[in-house]
Parts: sequence; C-alpha cells; structure tokens
Amino acid sequence: MPSLLRAIKTEMVLRRDYVVNPQTLYIGGGTPSLYPALELGDLIDAAQSVWSCGFKEITVEVNPEDVTPEYVGILANCGVNRLSVGIQSFFDEHLRFMNRRHSAEQGIRTIQAARDAGFSNISMDLIFGFPGLSITQWRQNIRQALALNPEHLSVYSLSIEPGTPFDKACKAGLMQPVAQEAAADQYALLQELLPEAGLGQYEVSNFAREGYRAMHNTFYWQGVPYLGLGPSAHSFSGVMRHANVANVGRYIDKISKGEEAVKAERLMPSTRYNEFIMTRLRTASGFSRHELELQKFGSRYLNHFEQASSSLLQRGLLHEEEGRITIPSPKWFVSDGIIVDLLV
Repeated sequence: MPSLLRAIKTEMVLRRDYVVNPQTLYIGGGTPSLYPALELGDLIDAAQSVWSCGFKEITVEVNPEDVTPEYVGILANCGVNRLSVGIQSFFDEHLRFMNRRHSAEQGIRTIQAARDAGFSNISMDLIFGFPGLSITQWRQNIRQALALNPEHLSVYSLSIEPGTPFDKACKAGLMQPVAQEAAADQYALLQELLPEAGLGQYEVSNFAREGYRAMHNTFYWQGVPYLGLGPSAHSFSGVMRHANVANVGRYIDKISKGEEAVKAERLMPSTRYNEFIMTRLRTASGFSRHELELQKFGSRYLNHFEQASSSLLQRGLLHEEEGRITIPSPKWFVSDGIIVDLLV
C-alpha cells in the first residue's frame, strides 16, 4: 500500500499537464477507506500541491465497515468536503446476499458519525432490482435513507456481470434474476418518493437536493477532460482516451522508473458521437442540436441523429423543449434501449 501511494503521487507529477485547473478530486471506486485516513489526507495534500488551483469538490468513497468517528473526523480535517457511502441496503439479509461486510446498523452509524464530524454533503448508494427485495422492503429502504437526510443519493439496479458469483448462481439454477416489471416498479417508486422529499432526479441513477449535484460526475456526463491516477485508471482528453495498466506491480514498477503506465487510444468520430449521445441523454438536461453540431462529428452523424430521433420523438421516447432533447423521466428505466436506437 505505501508503494502504491508513492507511485500515484509520482504519476501526478508526470501527468500534471494532462488537465488544466481541475475543479474536483475523487478518491474511489475500489475501497479507498481501507487506507488509513491520514494517508488519504497525504494524497490529497500532494494533489493540492501539484495543482494549486483549489479543488471545489473533494470526494472520498467509504464503506461503513471501515469507518469510525475518528476516521471521518480526520478526512474532514484533511479537506474532504463530500463523502460517498456504500450503504446499499438497510436490511442485513440483503447485505449478506450482496456479500457486503457491514451491517445495516453500521451504515446508519456511519452517516451519523459523518454528520458529527461536520460533513454537510453526504451521498449514499442504494441497490434495487435484486432477488429477495420486495416492494415493501424497498419502500422501507427509501424511507430509512430519507430519514438520514442525505444531500445526494445514487441508486442502481443490480447488474449481473459474466463470470461473477451471481452469474454462476443463475447459470446453476440457484438464483433467478428479477423480472424487469418488478425492477421497473421499484424504480418508479424511487422516482415518486425522492422528489417528494426534495431530492430531484438529475441523471438516470442520481438524485440530489438543490445545490448538491455531484460536480465530479456531472463533468463526466458533459464530456469535460479528466485525469485518472493509479492502476486501471482511465483518462479522457476530449479526443483521446488513456488507460493505465491494471496490474499493480507493473504499474508501480513503470512509475518508479519515471515512465507513464498508460496505453493511448484515439477515439474515432463514431465512438465520440456514441459517447456524446450516451452520456448526455442520461441526464435531465440532455443536449441541444447546436451542442451536437459543436462537437464536429461530421454531417454523416448529424444526419443519422435526425433520422433516428424523428421516430423516437413522435413516439414520445424522446422529448424536445426549448431546443433541448431529453429522455422523459418516466422512460429513464428503459433509457438504454432508447439510446441504442440513436447509436451508429
């Protein structure tokens, strides 16, 4: 762990010119809270030294089982002003099903400890759409989350990826994926209860109180260049994508020699067009035709969009108002299917 932190600090210096005046610093995913809080603070100090622009938002992802009042207190003193907590569920049986190491009570205590440490911007992760979650339990999960008064909620449907334990269980007949209708009902309940409680939906999976939208993730969706540091991290310059080597040992070795541990990929116009459509249409603000033209994908892609979007607009799967094109929020649960129809 110390060698990895040293390598990340060195990579900051090696690639400091990749982004100019970064506004946000995000430590996660993976499980950064496995590191001592003071070491994360040292990492933050290094970043603030390399980019002397002053980060407006500094987020650290934490898991409840790693957090103590002292831990979050140190993070607050180190300049962290946003905490993202992997709650997932407030039912212990669900947490065991997801192989999470914390209990529901630990999740609640983590939020309370963060408040006591002075955090006024807390995001919580919740998961729905998994076997064994009833609509009644999901309503209770939402109610318990709201009782903790978070500024932000990120809510995801369980995704069963190839090769995972869940995938193997499904193939062995030990588990059945949740029916789409049941997951859709859970998503609809989310869209009903959270806005009523003052958390507006601004992206397919994200809800926030006024003034607390995640700045860092919003930059992703807007196509703002970003730099990723550490093994497997990805970076984006606008026309190029860079991927760091995944192997921790190889990453540390290359960085220690003063070499960048990245592979570069120049994005083709088709890839840039597809990513523009995918990221912008995940958000409540969508995009305008003028913004699409400014990307300079070429007439081929503009013509494709006009043709593909015409039918979707007529069928109510896309909405256009004041020049902006969005997916209506009641259709966000099936947004992937709508977006696919626009891709090349």
